[in-house]
This record gives sequence, structure tokens and C-alpha cells, in this order.
Amino acid sequence: MNNTIPFHDSLYKLAQIGDTTGVRLVRIISLTSGNRYTARPVEFATGGATQYAEQSTLTVTNLAEPSDAPGAVPGGTDAVAIDVEGRWVVFLRPAEETGGGSVFAARVSASLASAAYTVIEQAATGAGTFADKSGATAVTAYNLAELTLGPGAAVPVNTIVLVQTMYQATTPRYVFDHPAYAKYLS
Repeated sequence: MNNTIPFHDSLYKLAQIGDTTGVRLVRIISLTSGNRYTARPVEFATGGATQYAEQSTLTVTNLAEPSDAPGAVPGGTDAVAIDVEGRWVVFLRPAEETGGGSVFAARVSASLASAAYTVIEQAATGAGTFADKSGATAVTAYNLAELTLGPGAAVPVNTIVLVQTMYQATTPRYVFDHPAYAKYLS
């Protein structure tokens, strides 16, 4: 399979070819090789959490990854697996291939000038209150509102912003859009 062909399929298209007897909820345990993984069936427990349904394992093929490249799905990922002609398949597309990533609340901890800031991910501690998330590391994020409006460094330290993770190939880039100069405009 050629690595340059973009993936266009989605799980609902896979589900159209299966029925409920050939569909399992699974948890990826480890990479076997290429785009093949060892997985264990899981089921919903009371309260909505998942638990292992049985001790047996099965091999699943991730159709969202090329078969000749090393797999990138982390262990512990849950997926819907469909039995297609005796082979279990999943469709787990990495976030960077869909053009977006996570959004998280962050505290501006320092200005680096030129619209760049050091931010630290936050955890909600109450109604309208935040604290540095345990284990979070500082990352550099860029304020989109400042990239064309001025010299930068206009967002005060300790301001809480929503940071969007975007990917350039597999490298994460962080941006936020804070109207830093809005108070000066009339």
C-alpha cells in the first residue's frame, strides 16, 4: 500500500457491510506488526465504563493505516471491530490525519514576544476556577489575533485561554485566539 494515498473511508461505511453478530467492542492491547494489533473484547459494565468481556485475544487490522508502515495506535484504545470474511477490522484514524487535535484550557505563564507564549494546561477545580494540570508541561502557543495586529506580548500572564492543537505532519503546533488588542479598538 502506498503511504501517500489519503484515507477517505469511515467507520459508518464499514458498519454497512456487517451485522450485529460480526461486531465487537475491543480494546487494543499491543501492536503485532504493520497495521495489525492484538486486541481483547470489552463490554459495558454498569455505570457505562468498559471492562474486559473475556480472556481471549484477537488480531485486528486497522484499515486507516498502511500495511507496510509501523502502527501508531496506542494500547488502551477502544474501537468497534467488524468481522469481514473472517478478519476483524477497525478504522482508527490519527487526529493529525484529520487536520485537528484536542482543545484544552491553558494558563499563559510567559510571553516570548512575536505572538508566542508559554502556556500550561489547566484542570477545572470548581466553577470558574483552574489550577495547573498535574503532570502538564509548558508548551509554546501562538496567539492568532496578534500575528498580524502588532508586536505581540499583549496577553497578560495568568490569562486563561483555549488552546487548539494542530498538526504539521506529526509535529503538534499550538494556537489560541485571544483578542489582545480589542480594548484599544473603538
